[in-house]
Amino acid sequence: MSEIERDRFGRPLIYNPETEKHHAYTRVTTIAETQGDRYHLEKWLQRQVMYGAGIDPSLVEFARLVPDNSAKENKATLNDLVEQAHAAAKSSQRADDGTSLHDILHQTVLGNPVEIPAKWGRHVKEFQRVTADWTFLCNEQMVISDAHKYAGTPDAIVDIPGVGVVIADWKTGSSIELGIREMVSQLSMYAHADWLYEHDDDLGRRPMPEVSKSHGVIVHLDSQGGGALTSHVVDLEAGWEATLRSLEIRAWRRKKLGHLSETMDDGDPVEQWLRRRIMRLSANEQALPLLAKVLRPEWGSLTTGLDLTFEADMVKALDSIEDQLQLTFSESHPNMPKGRKKKNTT
Repeated sequence: MSEIERDRFGRPLIYNPETEKHHAYTRVTTIAETQGDRYHLEKWLQRQVMYGAGIDPSLVEFARLVPDNSAKENKATLNDLVEQAHAAAKSSQRADDGTSLHDILHQTVLGNPVEIPAKWGRHVKEFQRVTADWTFLCNEQMVISDAHKYAGTPDAIVDIPGVGVVIADWKTGSSIELGIREMVSQLSMYAHADWLYEHDDDLGRRPMPEVSKSHGVIVHLDSQGGGALTSHVVDLEAGWEATLRSLEIRAWRRKKLGHLSETMDDGDPVEQWLRRRIMRLSANEQALPLLAKVLRPEWGSLTTGLDLTFEADMVKALDSIEDQLQLTFSESHPNMPKGRKKKNTT
């Protein structure tokens, strides 16, 4: 089966039979992390960079060659050095182990033959013991919500005696304590999904089983531990409340300046006039190289603002380019006395 297509942000592209187009849906994990406390994770990532740099001191030497941390190309270089430091520190090893154990558990559920490393022998036996009387209705099947435009893949939908039909997920980190809030939010989104989704199907949608929206199950197996297993019934009603707040926060983050304010004063009229002249010339292929030659760093920039101490120099330079190319600018200088006839421009 082919991998589902994704956009440049990694969001799955979901086919809509009504529009006959694919639309990017937000990943369930992205929404679940909206309210997450990343303090401990960020501290761990910082420590791993220092640890990796200690293992490979050449990374520090390369970093010293970077002149600053503001230019785009320098940021890219430093980001690459950070990734190399994480690689040296083997930051992803636990995640890679967790993914491998996940794959083994999935194959075990399907009844497929799979080679089980000795270090995970007990993990698999414990998993088989706990799930022996579970009925697996779906395994690693993507689910989607058209209402909230999200998509994700629970490990399973299962019918557990005495518990009911629930979403179940396997967690293989060292602990679920710090991430439990995001995990419960994640499971609640799976439970509230509208459809099972398969991108290789013609329409891609099949009805969701009737799953519990009040509770789900998390099975915890530390991929680097001795194989001890714990299972937990989790509160999906609380998780869904948190999810709705996360969706509201994400909607709030999309608000822009124009949504939340009205401009009282958009800056010095003379500076704005100069900015408009520069922007007009920047859009002209012939004027752009001339503009690049005459602009001086001390004049400032469109991003940081123009220094009107150099207004006369800027006006002279812009006049020169416009005259040379026979270009016109329709606005008079803001301080031109009213009634004075301005130069005929367009």
